[in-house]
Amino acid sequence: MTIVRRCVLVLPVLFLSAVTGCAAQVPGEPIPAAGFHDNYPGQPRSSIATHANIATPRNPDGIAPCALLTPADLAVVGGAVGSPHPDNPIAGACAQLLASGPENTAAAGFYDPYEIAVSRQPRGVPVDVEGHSVWLYCELVNTHQTCTAATAIRSDRTLLTMLSMQGASAADTSDQLFQLTTAALHKLPPA
Repeated sequence: MTIVRRCVLVLPVLFLSAVTGCAAQVPGEPIPAAGFHDNYPGQPRSSIATHANIATPRNPDGIAPCALLTPADLAVVGGAVGSPHPDNPIAGACAQLLASGPENTAAAGFYDPYEIAVSRQPRGVPVDVEGHSVWLYCELVNTHQTCTAATAIRSDRTLLTMLSMQGASAADTSDQLFQLTTAALHKLPPA
């Protein structure tokens, strides 16, 4: 066997050994981002959110959903474009297109009780905004990261806020959504 032939056979083996020899196996299972676990280990996460905390019960009666997010509130996500769209994406909500990107949208309105939101979005996670239980759910829809937050404001209602941003991460979208949720929550008088 010639030297060249030996090198052709031995060099790939040495290279493969060198590359894989430095790799260390990490024990355990990776933890996915909130709401993005494909195969649930055990039971769905929604079983952990059985009780809603309501720091200050709020009264949504007489508040128009389109008044929950003002142009000043929407400036942090690119500002409003055009007029608001009542009863969009669901009845009792109001959507507003944003200047920050094509089809970027913010919405706010009123929804079913907290427990219903939890049961309809079992891949969400419980978080807190100013002492109120919030059920946060994020999903990538085409190129838009869409997050919704159902905030417990009284036993039979939630404040629903939604933000859909093109090319954004779930972390960035949820951070901006919390700003909108807090702004909308402050527009509701105590019950």
